[in-house]
Amino acid sequence: MGKSTGSGSLALWMFNLKKIEIIKTYKSSWYSGPAVKLGPGVIAGEAYQAVSAAGYRIVAPECGLTGMAGGYTQGVGHSQLTTAYGLAPDQVLEWEVVTPSGQYLTATPKQNEDLYWALAGGGGGTYGIVLSMTVRAFPDGPVAGGALIIDNTNNTAFWEAIAIWFNTAPSFVKDTPNNVQFLVTNATLYVFDFILPDQPVSAINSLLSTYLPELTSRNLTYNLTTYQSRNYVANLEKSYGNLPYGHLCPNYPVISSRLIPRATVLNRTANAELMSVFREITQDGTWFVGCSIINTAESNNTKIRPSHPPNSVHPAWREAIAYCNPNRPWDFKDPSGSLEAKYKLVNEYFPAMEKATPGSGVYLNEMDPLYKGDWKGTMYGGNYERLLEIKKKYDKWGVMYGHFAVGFDEFYLDGRGRLCEK
Repeated sequence: MGKSTGSGSLALWMFNLKKIEIIKTYKSSWYSGPAVKLGPGVIAGEAYQAVSAAGYRIVAPECGLTGMAGGYTQGVGHSQLTTAYGLAPDQVLEWEVVTPSGQYLTATPKQNEDLYWALAGGGGGTYGIVLSMTVRAFPDGPVAGGALIIDNTNNTAFWEAIAIWFNTAPSFVKDTPNNVQFLVTNATLYVFDFILPDQPVSAINSLLSTYLPELTSRNLTYNLTTYQSRNYVANLEKSYGNLPYGHLCPNYPVISSRLIPRATVLNRTANAELMSVFREITQDGTWFVGCSIINTAESNNTKIRPSHPPNSVHPAWREAIAYCNPNRPWDFKDPSGSLEAKYKLVNEYFPAMEKATPGSGVYLNEMDPLYKGDWKGTMYGGNYERLLEIKKKYDKWGVMYGHFAVGFDEFYLDGRGRLCEK
């Protein structure tokens, strides 16, 4: 979104702060167990390798190139392990922070708790400079994985099958640790990764027991493959490539994100409207919609995900069954065509997605900077005013500025590109 870029500004390059410390027993008033302390220069691939070697798994992004302690966790990072353990901010035990005024602080649920709350989901590059982040780690173990490919051999039947897929999605993750990642094009529904932690491959067949007959009844052919991995990283590498970098990281895509409410896909009319939007987006063959089926609902009856302290995660995440990204690669040989695609995204496709999912939100780190909607409500929900108060407490001079960051609208760029207070 351009948050890390500013002409004439001072940027702090955190890449070389590579501290990784495995803590076998972290103790606090609300958590006792394994943890890992990460410097802000640690990318996900490096973190995965270190914790996996120690026998643990952590909530981290699929793209190995992504920095862990910065915008990812501070911007409500999601993961293939989100349904199992919660969102990335839910894992944070403490932040080590330097504020814009020069204070060196430790922020936990009990110490500087307002800063802890804001950093855990209120957006990166806004409240202070994070020098380290300590998060929960979990015992590693086997993971069942696989892929499912459905080709569009009959357009009507194909889109019926996709509608049923979304309608069935809540059952894939209800009371389970499962995650399912897929993309929709005008030619294929490609489920490129089933992630079933601590389960046998037979669980995938059980998961699809009601869905596959729907394909057969519509004469749609499919190819299902399954496999068992010894641990989480081994499963991740099968679909995303070898760590620390992987090979599926976005290459400067034209992209936005939308959280898909559980209530939307369970309502036949609302689900049909959403499918119409996806069909419109993908019809020319240059766009696809990538999605991940998740469950982060909070309930006293949930035995899957551990509890966590209060944080500033947008409430729409707790109601979502998936997040979806309308996506198109940036064509460096045709920048004007790619820019035209961005305008089509922000003027047509994304407003249609918002209309089909009223009251929902977005993933802060995957939004087109040309977005024209209600950015405060869409990106921060009802947390915005409190976040702004905390922002002004710790950064009263507005030193830390970012596009669509909290407090963004209290400044403007003048005709010479200078940042000015309103």
